[in-house]
Amino acid sequence: MCSQTPPAALDVVMDATASRRARRFLDAHWCTVHAAGVRPRADLVVTELVTNAVRHGAPPARLSLDCAADAGVTIEVSDADPHAPTLRHADPDAVGGRGIALVDVVSADWGVDVRADGKTVWSRLVDDA
Repeated sequence: MCSQTPPAALDVVMDATASRRARRFLDAHWCTVHAAGVRPRADLVVTELVTNAVRHGAPPARLSLDCAADAGVTIEVSDADPHAPTLRHADPDAVGGRGIALVDVVSADWGVDVRADGKTVWSRLVDDA
């Protein structure tokens, strides 16, 4: 548990501005004490997970952020579509299809919790410094 930054959540508006709003949410709620070193990766993870929720998920969607001090920061994006994203290996010429692969590379751990009423895709980022 982080003594500096409480958990925070944002209801995601399912439109073209969602990723930008999510990054602004990070600006306002990011733990600079325990997680400063992973902030660039957090921007990438949030952008990819929120974009996937908007493109492939179903409303309502919610972004959650929780700092666990030295244990890392967990980013979660939930939506009402129970279909889990898949880790794909996109062709070099492909325009898209790399989002979850990027999350896989930059995360200490990640996964999907599927429920009858939707799913939560989560990523844990740890400062390696």
